[in-house]
Amino acid sequence: MKRKWFFMLLLSGSTAVFAQEPVVSTLDSMAVKTLFFAGLKEKLNENYPKAAENFDKLLKIDPSNSAAYFEVATLNFRQNKLMESEMAIKKATSLSPKNLWYWKLLAELYKRKGDMDNLVLVFDKLIALSPDEDSYYFDRSNALLLAGKEEEALKGYDVLEKKFGSSDALTEARQRINLEKDEVLDKKAVEKILAEDVNDVKSLLYTSGVLMQKNQNAEALAVLKKAKELESDNFEVDLAMADVYGALKNNIEAQASLKKAFENSMMPVDQKVKVVMMLFGGKKNQLRINDAIELAAIASKVHPDDPKIFALYGDALYQQGDLQAALVQFQSALKITDQLYVVWEQILNIQTSLGLYKDVIKTADAALSVYPNQAILYYYMALGLQNDNQNAAALTNIKMALQLDAENPLYVEYYGDVLFLKGDKDLALVQWKKAKTAGNDSEKLNKKINEKKYIQ
Repeated sequence: MKRKWFFMLLLSGSTAVFAQEPVVSTLDSMAVKTLFFAGLKEKLNENYPKAAENFDKLLKIDPSNSAAYFEVATLNFRQNKLMESEMAIKKATSLSPKNLWYWKLLAELYKRKGDMDNLVLVFDKLIALSPDEDSYYFDRSNALLLAGKEEEALKGYDVLEKKFGSSDALTEARQRINLEKDEVLDKKAVEKILAEDVNDVKSLLYTSGVLMQKNQNAEALAVLKKAKELESDNFEVDLAMADVYGALKNNIEAQASLKKAFENSMMPVDQKVKVVMMLFGGKKNQLRINDAIELAAIASKVHPDDPKIFALYGDALYQQGDLQAALVQFQSALKITDQLYVVWEQILNIQTSLGLYKDVIKTADAALSVYPNQAILYYYMALGLQNDNQNAAALTNIKMALQLDAENPLYVEYYGDVLFLKGDKDLALVQWKKAKTAGNDSEKLNKKINEKKYIQ
């Protein structure tokens, strides 16, 4: 399996996307403009649900607005909702087929999906629209190579050379194909690579990746050490070394390499988040959890103004079971921005677990001022109020949750709980049975139904 960093290395052409086209509507231009710019504002604040709501309203007024579809596609792409993103950006390209930015986003999407066949078709379109951009030709051939179509990739490199002339990158690309053809690189071939006066770290990174694919991990490590000598502060080299040490079952050196990468402010925050979350994946392993917490702590020092890092550190501490410390980190994230919805939920979850019901009421009230259409926030508010002996207010809030999510068995059961506490025992039993029908088959709910009483 090809490693993700190697995949991104081959596809080197940058396709960062930004909204470029003005919105033109024949139906209600003022409403469309208002919604469009409101959506952009929420997008910048990373309030993606609210941003999507604005663009959806816009598209109901002007369903042929390609720029709005582009923004919807971007929002979904950022949230890794690739199917939704693909549907939206395809709609944008069909409405405005000459817009380069739309095709670039579609290219990014296919890169992330690893859909090389469709990626080649997108680069065909980009080349037709912008025939003097050499990176499109190069990335098209690299996509063919990743698709296993080596001969077609070589033909693509020939076209590139004929149109733009030879280059070191082109020579290296052809060498990579020859490198991959060999099932195993013999000792002399590796020694030649190490002996050559190579100053291209990316080329060494690529070579180490090929060696790892061939299960020649010791040789890959030797190549990466050479790259490290050239650029000691290159976080991509540190990440690659962590991969190799992991393959060699040297967990101490693997973690040391990851720490070195995390200490580098050039390593993107999103990439750090992914590494930490990966360590939490799979079976619970205390060593991996400890490594993840250590990396998250480093990231919080390197990026003291990034709320995502505080949230990440909070997640790490939560996974360890240190709820008090996790709560501090999540609250620190909110001091920077109130636009991270998942942080509000985490804080409410922890405060509820710790029995801090007055704090739950305050937090839920603040969260609802930012996200008034989230059912679970009303549920937490109701939970806090009920445990603070404010049953009437709790009933009002759980009804609000049900208005937003009527079939949720958790809310239906809790509605029954509050009704019971207010003395409406028969109606409470109706709600409990409804929750069971909706899919909740917990032992506690069954006891409530069978014993016809509230069980805390």
